[in-house]
Amino acid sequence: MKLIGVVVKERSPEALEASRVLAGYLDGKGIGHFTILSKSADVGEETWAKIPGSDLCVTLGGDGTLLFAARVFSRYAVPIVGINMGGLGFLTEYRKSELIDCVESAIKGTARLDERIMIDVQVRRTGKKVFEGTGLNDLVVTCGGISRLIDLVVSCGGDLVGDYRSDGIIVSTPTGSTAYSLAAGGPILDPRMDAFVISPICPHVLGARPLVVPTGGGVRIEVKTGGIEVTATVDGQIAFELACEDEIVVEKSALRTRLVSLKSRSFYDILREKLSWKG
Repeated sequence: MKLIGVVVKERSPEALEASRVLAGYLDGKGIGHFTILSKSADVGEETWAKIPGSDLCVTLGGDGTLLFAARVFSRYAVPIVGINMGGLGFLTEYRKSELIDCVESAIKGTARLDERIMIDVQVRRTGKKVFEGTGLNDLVVTCGGISRLIDLVVSCGGDLVGDYRSDGIIVSTPTGSTAYSLAAGGPILDPRMDAFVISPICPHVLGARPLVVPTGGGVRIEVKTGGIEVTATVDGQIAFELACEDEIVVEKSALRTRLVSLKSRSFYDILREKLSWKG
């Protein structure tokens, strides 16, 4: 490896200190590196120009930091190592104490690469595309401001799923099934699956339950509520204000996020650790 990008959680002294430790290690190996602050819009053109030529990305923070890196680095198929600097962290598999060991494992090629599907999201208004974004975890449609029920019509693969009156709805990837969707009562999907989870948020009808659907036909959501603030959010980081009759289209992306994983640690090992399961 010749060049490694390091994405550091903003305003985190712990993450900044870890980045200095990593920089010292990489300097000793003669490997070039550059740093980006997560969610930062103030990144110089010279730094952005280095991203396509990166051999590896290391994130120092939480899952939000890794989600930011996924959108930036995945378009160039750059593998990502997630270091958890605190919090639950389903995506940031490695602990801070494992920083050097896991980076060395990635450099030597002894780690495993797990590919995760991503989503492309479009918002169409009167037939015209007014927003697009790509994410690793999920699309969330919710009401802002004063809490009110939203009327949404959901279709999958061209077939009507149902009309939902709820606080909102989540369409998640298998990776995102352990995030907001899980908190809304959705199932946990093995990240190797090729499926979406549709999870209504506090539905008015008790019979409206989370649904696992194939990715092939995509998911379409029509907004039938006007006069209130309704927002579409991708990965909790990119937001767009919706209008009545807007159509949100969620499809499987051609992009993949490539996560570096220890061969000795499976997805189920992580679940047992993060959710305090016995086993």
